[in-house]
Amino acid sequence: MLKRVACLLPGIFFCCIISFSQPARPSQRSVAGEPFPATDVNIHEYLKIFGDSSKNAAYRITLCADVPNNEKPLQVFYQQETGHVFLILQRIEETNDTISRVFGFYPNGGMQTLFFKKTRSLIKDNSNREHDVAISKTLLAEQFDTVVAKSIELAGRKYHMNKYNCYDYAIEVFNSAASGSSLPLTHVRFPFLFGMGGSPCSVYKDLEKLKRSNQQWEASIVFGLMLAPISAYMYPEISQKGIANQRIMP
Repeated sequence: MLKRVACLLPGIFFCCIISFSQPARPSQRSVAGEPFPATDVNIHEYLKIFGDSSKNAAYRITLCADVPNNEKPLQVFYQQETGHVFLILQRIEETNDTISRVFGFYPNGGMQTLFFKKTRSLIKDNSNREHDVAISKTLLAEQFDTVVAKSIELAGRKYHMNKYNCYDYAIEVFNSAASGSSLPLTHVRFPFLFGMGGSPCSVYKDLEKLKRSNQQWEASIVFGLMLAPISAYMYPEISQKGIANQRIMP
């Protein structure tokens, strides 16, 4: 959702358009026929399928960052967009059939996010969401249960444009099962008067450093234009195989 905002500064009046809804597709590189817009979900119902944990299954969490400008991944604001950070939770059965839930943390409203910064939050399905970098971790069933519980718990937090947005939610959930190898929490300066906050550009920059300097994470970090898998919760007619995101470009 785009909101036109008039801003008054000493001696300066300007009008700008800002998006706080973190749209499902960055504007400069759309994939033709994208049928999966972000859709509100009830997080309790959405993750209920993971309640029947199987010791014979494999579990995985992936943190994904969709930067606003694919050509300049450290540019925090581009064409009225700030990008998005979201999660993929997966259970991979012995048959290699995969149950995926793809979701992120959103503000409930646009204008009020600009003027008041803090507002009620929403969880939305991010099936088929484009992103530029991803980091994955294989989990034990007990760790995965912790991640599911943390995803539900933190979904009740208020959204704050600077102090707690999609970035903070995703990092905190991912780190809940980190076992001593947590991802850094790095806030950057937003454009205009928004102050410091989490951004997908923070993820991109930190994962570049980790891939170069940390052998433990090197193989788990992937860069390139990718699409997230599809949640069968939203589209039950689609069968999913495998665990990798769909790569569009290297």
